Amino acid sequence: MVRCTTSGIDGGDDCRLLIYMKTTMIRVPSETRDRLNALARRRGTPAGEVVAELVREADDRALLADAEESWKRLAADPQALAVYRAETGELEGFDTRLPEY
Repeated sequence: MVRCTTSGIDGGDDCRLLIYMKTTMIRVPSETRDRLNALARRRGTPAGEVVAELVREADDRALLADAEESWKRLAADPQALAVYRAETGELEGFDTRLPEY
């Protein structure tokens, strides 16, 4: 949303782009809140941004852990591993030159 007024500092037009973001409140122990605020101060960023970054990192770690578990299951199943190796073997030598434009 863009909001314009004619009551700027010099009496001229004052237009500002307002961006609204939904927020919510979470309850954490006061010790956690204090540690979060200290971390945010050290990083020089708002606590909300620190929380968002920590959640992204946790999602990434979970995704990698799931992938690792899948690879372990594949390695433990000789039949599935043989199928995987056959499929990936078909891709070897798939180095095709891109057309020149």
